[in-house]
Order: sequence, then C-alpha cells, then structure tokens
Amino acid sequence: MKKNYSLVLVFLLMIAAVIGCSSGASNEESNSSSEGEQGKINENGEEIIELRFAWWGTQVRHDRTQEVIKMFEEQNPNIKINVEFTGWDGYWEKLATQAAGENLPDLIQISYAYLAEYVDRGLIGDLTPFIESGVINTEHIDDLYLDVGKIDEKLYAVNLGANAFSIVYDPAMFEAAGVPEPQPGYTYDDLANMAREIQAKLPEAQYGVSPFDTIDAFKHYLRQHGKWIYNEDYTALGFKDDQIMIDFFRYWTKLLEDGVAAPQDVVASVQSIEDELIVHGKSPLFATNSNQLVGLMSSANRPLKLMIYPTLPGGEEGHFIAPSQYISMSSGSKNPEAAAKFIDFLTNNLEANDILLAERGVPISSEVRDHLFPKLDEATKETFNYLELVQEHSKPVDIIDPPGGGEIRQLFERIAEAVNFGEITPEEAATQFRKDAEAILQKFNK
Repeated sequence: MKKNYSLVLVFLLMIAAVIGCSSGASNEESNSSSEGEQGKINENGEEIIELRFAWWGTQVRHDRTQEVIKMFEEQNPNIKINVEFTGWDGYWEKLATQAAGENLPDLIQISYAYLAEYVDRGLIGDLTPFIESGVINTEHIDDLYLDVGKIDEKLYAVNLGANAFSIVYDPAMFEAAGVPEPQPGYTYDDLANMAREIQAKLPEAQYGVSPFDTIDAFKHYLRQHGKWIYNEDYTALGFKDDQIMIDFFRYWTKLLEDGVAAPQDVVASVQSIEDELIVHGKSPLFATNSNQLVGLMSSANRPLKLMIYPTLPGGEEGHFIAPSQYISMSSGSKNPEAAAKFIDFLTNNLEANDILLAERGVPISSEVRDHLFPKLDEATKETFNYLELVQEHSKPVDIIDPPGGGEIRQLFERIAEAVNFGEITPEEAATQFRKDAEAILQKFNK
C-alpha cells in the first residue's frame, strides 16, 4: 500500500461525518474514571487491564453493547472496558482528534469508507496473528466474511455484521394511499410514481420520499451502468461520462422541485435515526443500510419493511453485500491480546449475541446465525430475509474505499447539499465533483 505520512495531520483534521451509512443517536457516554483502572488489582489478585471501545449507533445499539460489555467483564474480571459512543454525526471528528493526539481507543468500530486510510497511516493493528493463534476463532466463519476486512493479505478489521443498501418503506402508508408496495424489479420511474401518488394524499409538511442522493446510492447507480467510482489504481474516477452523475442529480432535483421529495432543510434537521421522517410517519420511503431497520422499527414502534433499490432498465445489478461496520484494534493498544479476546467474544459468543440480536447486521458466524434465527424479532428476521433477497441481485465488488475515500464522501455530501438547495446545477455538480475528487485521489495515491 502506498503511504503518504506527510498528509496524516491534514487527513486527521478533515475527516467528517459520512452520509448513507446512517444517522445515529446523538448522546455520548464514557464510563472511564480520571484515574482509570490500569495498575489496580482485582479480588482474584490479577492486575486489571483497561481497554477503551468507541462506536457509533442508535440508543438500541448503545444499550445492547453495554450489556454485552458487562457480561464480558463478569467472565473476564481482570479486563475493564470503558465505552465511548456517539451518533454517526461527530464520530469521525472525535476519532480524528484522538488519532492526532495519539490517543485512539483500543477497539474502534470503523467503516469500510475509512479503513484503508487508517491502515495506510499505521493507526490500525494487524489481527492476523490472533486468528492464527486462535484467540479469534474463525471455525464457523466463511472466508468471504473475513476477506472484506483484509488489506495486502493482512486482516485489519473483523466484520461485525453483513448488510446491504436498502429501501425502508412503511407498508401502512402505502395501504392508506392505495398504492401497491414495491416489488423486486421496480424501476426508478416506478419509485418516483409511487412517491408522487402517496404525496398527493399526504398532509402538508409530509413527503413522498426522503431523498437518497448519497454517494452510496450513486455507487449503486454507477454499478447499474457497469461502472465504478474509482479506477484500478485510485488515481482518478472510474467513469468518464459525467452524464451519469448529471442524470442521477436531475432525478432528485425534479422530485424536489415538484415538492415530492423532502427538501434539504428538512433532511438536514434530522440529527439521529430516531428523528428520521419515516419514523414519524412523515415519509413512506427512506434509504439506509439494512441493519438500521432494527433501530428504525424500535423508534417507530410499528412494522417497516425492506426492499432492494430500483432497477435500471437494461442495466446491470447494482447491489452487493458488505460489512455494516467493522471492529478494529488500534495499533497503539497496550493490550492487544485482551482486545482480540473481546473481538472474539462479540463475534462468537452465543449468549452475547442473544443480547446483540444482530442489530449491527447479520452475524458472520454460521453457528451464531443458526442459534439466533428462531429467537429474532420481526425487524431482525426482516433483515436476515432481506440479505437472502439481495444475494439474488448482487455482484462482487471491492468495497474498501481507497485512501482519500473519506474526503471524497465529504465532498459528495457537500455537492449534493448544494444541488438540493439550488445553489448549483447537476451539470456544475458533476464538473466540480470530478475536479475535486480526482485532486483528492492524486494527493493520496501518487
């Protein structure tokens, strides 16, 4: 992997929140004390090992994860885990600040959008030795679930759960409007027509669709055109025809102009998954990762369903199955074996997964999947079944973004917002994105 360490400080200060993956709860907590536990002795005469674990997510995730941490600590009385959790917004800025201060947590929940950048800067530790020693047990894990966390043949991240891009929809709102629910094979035109029909029967300040003009939706759209966002050596974009991006933005601009899609100021007011328009019955359609259904349904307190993205007539399959997020170990951890032991606990312990209940995505251990399925609630069963549907509409892709990918996500978010506010046209957006994205790629991947 190419390295450009002179850029580390710039990178660390520029990381910001990423769209598509999901909004999360905005609260934050840490159970660490000012003195810490390091160097203390427990009642068994063992020195206490202190670890820190940072993650983003909803309140549902926070509650379940902390319960599992408590269980782990009871089974491992010499290990204490201090928690640092936030919503998605703000997570990466905080992590960047910690990295700049050489104070990263031992255990980090990380996105495939940032994994390569953190590895390239030597911030993430190699987990391969702990796989080889058996500290992290992979007996019931297919290689395809592990390979997505490898860079240069080394395992830097363990997949916390498989998921896929999805459309979440409210079946009750479809029924009330007399509009048939979406079925596999529906098109982008069908989606727009559904949104228009429902919008016509909604009160003021409610919308037919919450726009999904994110970089992940655009990647999906590119794949349907047989293209990808990056070229093979990550020095330029992987598509030469800007018309693809122009058409993508025009689709959403038309729905915004017609008042069918929620305007940008309304979308920007959403601060957590609990605030999403679909949760409050203000829109029947919302795009997010499939594992977010658990948090959405918990917040909405009513049934919601998952559907694949619209098809492109004459196009290719756009879907792929990806990690919802990974767990990685900081290269600066002073207790890497204890950290690896906790990773194994999250991945393989059946009782722990009874608590987690696949909220982060479909578990990578077949033993855990088989154990959980009869116990799943409606939302989680929907995500399991959805992954089976996605497999029928998927093709492989190298999902790990290159160094610079995080900045490009931020760039896309800014450009999409400018289009939605009417500050620039889709044509200007495509030109600006190509110019700025390729400058970022060349900076990181010379």
